[in-house]
Amino acid sequence: MDISYYLLRAHLYERETNGQVSCTLHEIETIWQCTRRHVIRKLKKLEEHGQLLYQPGRGRGRSSSLSFPSDFREDVEKCLKFCIQEDKPTILFQLLQLPIPRHWYTHMTELEQLFGYQQQEGQDTLRTVFNRPITTLDPCASSITFESHLIEQLSDTLVIYDQETDSVHPHLAHHWKTNEDSTEWVFYLRKGVLFHHMREMTSEDIAYTIDRFKPDSPYYWLVSDVVQTEVIDRYIIRFQLAKSNPFFLRYMASVSMAILPRDVMFNEYEWVATGPYQLKERTEQKLVLDVFPSYFHMRPFLDRVEMWRIKPGEKKVNYTLPDQQGPTQSHYEVEQGFRFLAFNFHRDSIIQERYFREAMYHLVDTERIFTELNLEQLFGKLKHASSFFLEKSVAPKKSEQKLKEALKKSAYQGESLKVGVLRHKSAEIQAEWLSQEAAKYGISLELCDYELDSIYNNNEMLAFDMAFMGEVANSDRELSFLGAFKNEALLFRTYFGPSQLQKIDTYLEAFKNGKTKQERYKIADKIESYLHQERLIIFQNHPMKERTHTAFLQDFELTGFGHPNFRKLWIDKLA
Repeated sequence: MDISYYLLRAHLYERETNGQVSCTLHEIETIWQCTRRHVIRKLKKLEEHGQLLYQPGRGRGRSSSLSFPSDFREDVEKCLKFCIQEDKPTILFQLLQLPIPRHWYTHMTELEQLFGYQQQEGQDTLRTVFNRPITTLDPCASSITFESHLIEQLSDTLVIYDQETDSVHPHLAHHWKTNEDSTEWVFYLRKGVLFHHMREMTSEDIAYTIDRFKPDSPYYWLVSDVVQTEVIDRYIIRFQLAKSNPFFLRYMASVSMAILPRDVMFNEYEWVATGPYQLKERTEQKLVLDVFPSYFHMRPFLDRVEMWRIKPGEKKVNYTLPDQQGPTQSHYEVEQGFRFLAFNFHRDSIIQERYFREAMYHLVDTERIFTELNLEQLFGKLKHASSFFLEKSVAPKKSEQKLKEALKKSAYQGESLKVGVLRHKSAEIQAEWLSQEAAKYGISLELCDYELDSIYNNNEMLAFDMAFMGEVANSDRELSFLGAFKNEALLFRTYFGPSQLQKIDTYLEAFKNGKTKQERYKIADKIESYLHQERLIIFQNHPMKERTHTAFLQDFELTGFGHPNFRKLWIDKLA
């Protein structure tokens, strides 16, 4: 089915008057992304089908006239119903991407039939959504939670971290050992583990995976201590480290250490690893994961997971089943992460002054933002953040009097400051509130949008004086704490100055060598105390997420990245 008609009309609809619109052929070329010859041919075809009347303009560059005999809203509804009845999700999701009013179709309860659990040709399929372009799926670089979640479904690591027991368990490696000072690590691999292209995994693949990390990789810090990699035999590999690192075993459980095959050049769109799912299809609009029948561990119940891209705000992510009237279950999860405002210490601006940062601390009053903008209805209950660790966070004390005093002591002269704001509804409305509130005190903030993948572009992020961002921890919170400061793609490493990073790195070296969790947490407290004292960042809140699913879905477990673990989901049709 060709959606050219809907594409054309959606882009011209705001200019329609009584079903008529004027436009140039060049405009239609741009909308359809084709040559003028093809434009004229397609217009004639639509005219033959009675979908429009085309009156060409006289002379080069003159506007042509298009007349549409039918009501566009009715056309859209008919097409959507056809897609639902004939199970044509590709066309349906293409339509939902078009600039058509949401209220035309949000009342159509039939749309829910295309989401959730489906049975297709004897296969158990889960169909869900995502709402932004996918960035890199390279384990060496991916620093965004949804992408990391996908990597986790497609791949495996040598060992896995268990959050409940705070311990590491065998996975691709069935055994490991280290020497007394943790400078030598030996891993013993399972036999018979197959990659998606059906070759057995060996020690050479482990060595290749380690070697993929280059000094400019965001996660190079995971392997920077490795001075020698020795393939002892087909199933045994040894790593020699430059210095003691008891945390190295936890490093090996990081999703960034996903084992890849040495004989297949990494390809974002043709992923090959050992995981329970294979990447069957990846386009701008669709991701398909198919079960890997030869997976070495427990085979997932779901044979296929389809993820379709829709516009932000079109549909909540849920996991309900069509025609299922039983009870639903909601998971309210406070993210193991936080939102914050970070200052760029590489800018020669007032940001360098402690008094001004103190004024900004009192200005960024997240409780007032949530209350005055009624954000709890949109984003869930406010959970204040003052720490990386949820259980340590307390409500901050904000004071207008202290704001004024700090601003008066500063050398701020009303100059405009650039604030990076993630192009996301939550971030944008909060930043707009802050800009208006700042103006009351004579502080000029210029809000500048950036996309999520901008974190991989240091030059773009360094153009801001400060930026709003979020940090999300995975199941290994201590490793995430390390990574927040070590990852070259994240704002702390990008924005902090050399002296600040040197002080923090000294603490982190002691942190990873701490013998007990209590000892490491005391060091983490010192780092956070330093962040607060110097106002290097301003903590805002721990986001709240709601997931809704039917009782049919069993073992509904969120991964460390806050998304459902497709490896474990299964359907109880008798529930």
